[in-house]
Amino acid sequence: MKRRKILILCIDAGSHDYLAASDIPNIKKLADAGFYQHANAVIPSVTNVNNVSIATGTFPDTHGITSNYYVDRKTGKGEFIEDNRFLLAPTLFEVAKNTKFADKTALFVTKQKLLRILESGTDIAVAAEEPPSEYVDAVGHVEPIYSCEINWWLLRAVRYALQTYNPELVYCSTTDWVQHKYAPQDELSQQHMAELDRIIGEIVDDNPNREIYITADHGMMDKTFALDPGRILRQHSIPAISIPIIKDRYVVHHGNLGGAAYVFLNNRSDIEQAVRTLLNTTGIEEVHSAEDAARIFRLHPNRIGDIFVLTDKDTVFGELEVASESISVRSHGSRHESYVPIIGYNSPWSATDFEYNLDVGRLFLESLH
Repeated sequence: MKRRKILILCIDAGSHDYLAASDIPNIKKLADAGFYQHANAVIPSVTNVNNVSIATGTFPDTHGITSNYYVDRKTGKGEFIEDNRFLLAPTLFEVAKNTKFADKTALFVTKQKLLRILESGTDIAVAAEEPPSEYVDAVGHVEPIYSCEINWWLLRAVRYALQTYNPELVYCSTTDWVQHKYAPQDELSQQHMAELDRIIGEIVDDNPNREIYITADHGMMDKTFALDPGRILRQHSIPAISIPIIKDRYVVHHGNLGGAAYVFLNNRSDIEQAVRTLLNTTGIEEVHSAEDAARIFRLHPNRIGDIFVLTDKDTVFGELEVASESISVRSHGSRHESYVPIIGYNSPWSATDFEYNLDVGRLFLESLH
């Protein structure tokens, strides 16, 4: 019996509209030979939450990562989530090693923060942002994080590792600078997808029997209006702050403006008034108490704010100098960016087995038991 070998590729912001607008013959061949499923991302639809969900096969109520940024409720201090101190569930790599599924596991990511969050259990761990010299020597110089080329380099690095080390389990995640800056129909956007597709074709030619799954962590949409929920509440005499869930160090991507936020109240007794105030604010589509949010979206109850808010399709949340303002940015985080593709090739499962992007990881884990 042949040993299963798996490649999971998360194209950051690689939603249906980007695939449909681009010339991607190799990805289409995979879908034609396997399946193409319209699935859901985890909400909030941001990078950390969804990559960790896929790479652990669990929802945030299990793995504990509910944001790009963590606020300690006791001290009020915040910090970026950039390592595995906050991770509560084992990675696919750890389980694959512990169950003897894999002799070698590999993680390839563009962003260094994802490497530090997910690297437990890996034999090979490469971040294009700070690449190992072996991979620079093998596949060339790396362009900056804010470029198309860094994602192309990452897939070439995956191809090199497959040729050289042939790990049984490989997880790869790109970055979404291109999608934050360019719509699906823009020339650079289409060039970005076409080159990813070309390299994917080479990987498939090298590894025709490998199981391959291609999905996304979220989509991307144009935004024209920004709100600061904390400032809005303070204007209504409700002491509060809000943190956009997208908040991280990669501000050139999105300016820390995203479609979901956690609101932290000074006084929990204000929650009913705060919910009513936010529900009456143009641009806010959903307002949930912490208890409801944890239940509805399967979020870890100790890792979220007192209130969880989601925008409409045109709006983002940020930490602003005013309560609201007109802006122009492409971003994500809300329900409107939570619909993603799953493409499966050489898979033992069918399209209907996949409801969420994290099911790629979940079904793999279930198959090990």
